[in-house]
Amino acid sequence: MGALLIKLFGSLHMQALQVLHIVLGAAIACFCVQIVGRATRSPRVALLAGLVVALHPALLLFEAYALCTTAATFLVTSATYLVTRAQEGAGTRATIGFVAIVVALIMIRSVYHLILLLGAVPLALLLIGRPTRRQLILLLVLVLLPTSWYGKNRIQYGFFGASSWYGMGLWRTALLDQDGTVLDELYATGTLSPVVRVEAFAPPIEYHRLGYDQESQIPLLSGNDSHNINIPTISRDYRSSAVLLIKASPVQCLRNVITAYGNFATPSADFVHLADNRDCIRLHASVETAILGRPLVARLENALSSGYYGSLYFLLFPAVLLLYGFQVTRKLNTQNALQRVREDAAPLFMAVIIFYTIVIACGMELGENLRFKFVIEPVFLA
Repeated sequence: MGALLIKLFGSLHMQALQVLHIVLGAAIACFCVQIVGRATRSPRVALLAGLVVALHPALLLFEAYALCTTAATFLVTSATYLVTRAQEGAGTRATIGFVAIVVALIMIRSVYHLILLLGAVPLALLLIGRPTRRQLILLLVLVLLPTSWYGKNRIQYGFFGASSWYGMGLWRTALLDQDGTVLDELYATGTLSPVVRVEAFAPPIEYHRLGYDQESQIPLLSGNDSHNINIPTISRDYRSSAVLLIKASPVQCLRNVITAYGNFATPSADFVHLADNRDCIRLHASVETAILGRPLVARLENALSSGYYGSLYFLLFPAVLLLYGFQVTRKLNTQNALQRVREDAAPLFMAVIIFYTIVIACGMELGENLRFKFVIEPVFLA
């Protein structure tokens, strides 16, 4: 996308990117109006939901953020919107479009894995009812796109996925505040890979002395950055060591995931990369901080002298998901299960994508959790 903008707009490509992000942000707010309106049949409630999203300070700040957060947020929200369209008899185009957007999300954003299609495709088939041969072929082609890409990476680089960062992220999450005695014992017995002596996500040149010095005939894959051909092997060895550390110290690793969840629950406008722009809308950003009770939560953290709980989102995420789960399952039986899923398809997809994002963003990341959180925030607010 960046290359296209550079070709079209030259030196003004960054301004063009922000304009594109503003358009996507407007679409996100409009989608939320449609999603809530179709669910509640109340134009006033729908308009209120759209205004909450449109005036969200983090949306304004991420519109000026030159990475893929706004684009990924747009994909998650538009996928939900298309499910609501499919439920209202908008034909199979909306349903096929839903699967296509999930595939795009999987191909673009490494947090979202091929495994999501195990839920998205059956949901699409359920919404279509009796798919024609043409519709089945379209769905098969869509499924083959990311599967083929993952397979290519498996053959070429040794991992089945779109990105190889997971192992390094998992190690960094497991390592936080670990007992030195546990680590020393694992180091002494040779249980952990020597790679973990280097800080995760270090430049590839730092790993050369450990034998990760493979060269590629493709110049891009031999640079001192995350495209380096040694990164998949490095990440795999971090992952295996992380699994061993989690087994040796499960309680501390659980504490670390809770800390990551506290980062995730922080008001989105507080993301460190947004600091300069946040200062330009200080009053507006402070409203979100106050509404989410960040000052109150900070007092609680100080009183407990341990833990980081972010904001009231810490409780809101599990409360909303549990209440929704109770609502869906309380009168569920085998006879009406498929019918209930069809009727509840949009909120069900929203709940699943929110839960999935929380698990991945807190289990395999400790640092930029907020950037992952904003991707599902508009659908959560809806």
